[in-house]
Amino acid sequence: MFPYFLRATHMHRNLTSMLLGLSMCVIGLSATADATPVSLAHGLFMRGQIVDVDNATLVVCIGRSDGAEVGQELDVIHHRRTSIGPKGVGRFKRDTIGKIRINAILDDHYAEATLVSGKASQYDTVELIKPKQDP
Repeated sequence: MFPYFLRATHMHRNLTSMLLGLSMCVIGLSATADATPVSLAHGLFMRGQIVDVDNATLVVCIGRSDGAEVGQELDVIHHRRTSIGPKGVGRFKRDTIGKIRINAILDDHYAEATLVSGKASQYDTVELIKPKQDP
């Protein structure tokens, strides 16, 4: 058994190694994601987010590269914290609060949409409604 101060040093080295490895993975992913920071941010952090609401027009972070098409309807999802779990990690619930329709594809990453029903706010997310398949 290691003395306490040696265990702490050993754990610190392991944590440092893990963080270094994670950093290398992120750098590697960013180099392969169309070689642009926009693609990495879009793919990992923003996909599906409502990024702007201006009167009746919404801009969503789903575009041509995600398979978005004019006329598609998407559920609007609001995420809310329901409790604090073990070690301070939050537990969340997904609430479907509305539906939008894509009116125009702006580019590979963004589309314009309008609210069909319910409500939608900036930072809510949208999901493509998958058609029901017959058994």
